[in-house]
Amino acid sequence: MNRSNLNLREANEVLSVDSQTKSANGKPLQRDSEEVIFLRLPKVKAITGLSKSSLYELIRANSFPAHVHLGARTVAWVASDVQQWATERIVHSRPPASIVDGRRVPQRALPGQWASSKKFA
Repeated sequence: MNRSNLNLREANEVLSVDSQTKSANGKPLQRDSEEVIFLRLPKVKAITGLSKSSLYELIRANSFPAHVHLGARTVAWVASDVQQWATERIVHSRPPASIVDGRRVPQRALPGQWASSKKFA
């Protein structure tokens, strides 16, 4: 089985663990879902659209979820953490929509906002 081409449903079957997993100090970890799905680096890169160096830079800056050590030389990310990060990025990158009478009102660009270079000025 080629694991690099798995979708999330297939990854669910391959890399899942029980929700009552114990942490390093012996306390049980509580997760919202029934099971935890691990994503390896190629899948995380595909989901986020970021390079390996960008991911590790964000981890160092505490702006991206850290990986989990699965073995001596194997790491993976928790799928729900990556998905939550992606959702937060979408929310923070888009301005709130103005709604008037149940309709979305387009936001007007500020003067000079879209034409910042001399080419378009």
